[in-house]
Amino acid sequence: MAKSNPVLDAYLGISSKTPEEAVLRLLIEVGAQFVGAEEGSLLVFDERKKDLVFAMTIGSAASEKTLVGQRVPIGKGITGLAAQTREVQIGAPTFGTRQAKRRGAKAEPPKSVLAAPMLIGDRLVGVLTAVSFRPGKLFSSDDALLYARVAAVAGVVVEQSRRLAAVEAARKDARRPRAVSEEERCEQQLVDAVARLARSRPQAKARIARLLSDIAGLVAE
Repeated sequence: MAKSNPVLDAYLGISSKTPEEAVLRLLIEVGAQFVGAEEGSLLVFDERKKDLVFAMTIGSAASEKTLVGQRVPIGKGITGLAAQTREVQIGAPTFGTRQAKRRGAKAEPPKSVLAAPMLIGDRLVGVLTAVSFRPGKLFSSDDALLYARVAAVAGVVVEQSRRLAAVEAARKDARRPRAVSEEERCEQQLVDAVARLARSRPQAKARIARLLSDIAGLVAE
């Protein structure tokens, strides 16, 4: 299994070597296998830059190393079009990405691409792709339907991961002490100061106590 990439963590909040990452990789592997693709990828949606970023590729460690981090503009090529329309797209690639060399030959672009959007409700979170380098390979409407379902499951995985992260954050926040008022903070500072003074001059505790008592009397007048 290829080593996972921090792109997943940065954009989807899914860390390396977690069950969620393993499930996403398995979904890509199974989807690519069933549609007869040599490679499959997961691209995440960068909401700030409004484009897609390659996060994971199966089928070739060299391809994953080459592709991860590359960007595809929304609306460009089969993959960008799937993101723009929120629908599965099939066709020959029209947007070039830097490809890894395959089996010692020169780097060649895919001959056919299948891309399905990953959605949480109506919100785009990424795109799953399957690619074939075989001349004459065409993905079918059945392949498109299968990949749409695989992408839907991947979207559920991302959604559940975010929900669990939110629950964990809320649980940690509940354990934090509540913020004190300014008056309570000052009182605590006074207590801490007296405690430090007493610890530094243990032989003078009685004198410190009398001094504080006198100060309290003056303040109260």
